[in-house]
Amino acid sequence: MAVVVERNFFDALGKMDDVKDASNSDIAWYVVKYDEGERQAVLKPDFVRFTTLERAVEGLTGGRPVSLEVFEARIREKLTEARPS
Repeated sequence: MAVVVERNFFDALGKMDDVKDASNSDIAWYVVKYDEGERQAVLKPDFVRFTTLERAVEGLTGGRPVSLEVFEARIREKLTEARPS
């Protein structure tokens, strides 16, 4: 299975052990970052990590959650940035 995620999301996940070879993995994590230009954001490849399903579950359940207030504030900030002046 291949999963594409943004770098900040991936960094917020819990620890996941890598496997050395893609043939021994269950999931390939294709991590991308945004290159925010003046007019639009462009996705750029950052790195690829190979994990087993078990390690991925540990990473997904071991992340660092933020409070509802912080989550909502970040969304409001993004909406404000996206609105034309």
